[in-house]
Amino acid sequence: MLRKHLARGRLFGLACGIAAVLAVWWCLSLLGAGQFVPGPGPVILRFLTLFPRSLALHAGASLGRIAAALALSLATAAPAGMAIGRNRRLDRALAPVIYILYPVPKIALLPVLMLVFGLGDPSKVLVVFFVLFFQILVTVRDATREVPPQFLVSLRSLGGKRRHAVRYVLLPALTPALLSSLRIGTGTALAVLFFSETFGTSTGLGWFVMESWMRISYTDMFAGILCLGLLGLVLFLAIDFLQRGLCRWQDTDSTRP
Repeated sequence: MLRKHLARGRLFGLACGIAAVLAVWWCLSLLGAGQFVPGPGPVILRFLTLFPRSLALHAGASLGRIAAALALSLATAAPAGMAIGRNRRLDRALAPVIYILYPVPKIALLPVLMLVFGLGDPSKVLVVFFVLFFQILVTVRDATREVPPQFLVSLRSLGGKRRHAVRYVLLPALTPALLSSLRIGTGTALAVLFFSETFGTSTGLGWFVMESWMRISYTDMFAGILCLGLLGLVLFLAIDFLQRGLCRWQDTDSTRP
């Protein structure tokens, strides 16, 4: 019963957020006289017309690139961050390198990646991967440091091995921070992907939006922007779904007085 109540609350909040965005959008279209900022009605109708055909193909291409970058970054950055966070010597050795590379805008690497890997999907996936990699690496490293040592000592006193420490102590403790880093990184990754898709490709929402802009088809352009926003919403809802499944104690704690 409580879960149904919480689910209704989330749906109501999402509906209110969408309504607020549509209201602001409608006001902007009135101020722009609809010439450069078409209203939500025509854009939504155009989106429904385009999506079953061309727009679905572009959304699928963008989603595939983001999914590949997410999988690659999780498989590499999470174990690396955990190892650095548990080993002080390794942390002292690698921290200067991380602090130098982390602030560098990863989109600046796109020309280099295109020269090395070509203009196809590998360069676009890799530039998004670098955005997510450092975000996850630093977050997991910091979260690993915050795990109370007493937890690991208690596990060892009960006969637990290193693999048990990772499975039963570190992973449950790190999962909320890891998912939060994914939320933050996903927004930046979508922006970087949008820019990278304007080079050397004819698929992806970035290409579709810019191609519509060059055709002076603003309704199509905003339909692509709407699709990009919906793609981000789907990714965020998927992360929320994972968090509710993997971090069930957080919902329990949030209902306590």
